[in-house]
Amino acid sequence: MSDRPVLIDLNADKAGPSPADAPPVAEVERAPDGQAMQTLAALSTRRTSRLAAWFWRLLLALVVFLAGVAAWDFLNGLLARSPVLAAAAMALFGLFLFVCFAIILREVVALVRLRRVDRFHAEAGEIRAAGDLPRARAFVLRLAEFYKGRTDVSWGAARLEETIDESFDAD
Repeated sequence: MSDRPVLIDLNADKAGPSPADAPPVAEVERAPDGQAMQTLAALSTRRTSRLAAWFWRLLLALVVFLAGVAAWDFLNGLLARSPVLAAAAMALFGLFLFVCFAIILREVVALVRLRRVDRFHAEAGEIRAAGDLPRARAFVLRLAEFYKGRTDVSWGAARLEETIDESFDAD
């Protein structure tokens, strides 16, 4: 190799084949029928065996146990070497656990809210099937109360409360 500059001519005629010379793409003989999605749906709805469930639970318990023992040993060793560093590590570990519990609590609250929404959905179906107008109006008021604190649906909730007396059907 030489250390001299290399000249590349960008305007040179290209001797290679052009895309226009490529053969056309072959037609698909049959349209996709969604077999992969059907298989995935069947696999995802299949019940897992109890043995597999116990395996994953015990594996998770073992990993958590070993991580706890490792953290305990680390903190004890650090405490023996430097109490100040050990206190800082324990404070950081405590803050981390607090944040983890806060995240778990937030998720539990979200699941409770979703369960409540599911109950609303089931009750709405029952009211619609029964055609009970007074029960439907009471349901709408409870639904508006449920969404009262949300600013993103405030216009719809206000409109719902305004038009509740104009409804003549449980639908």
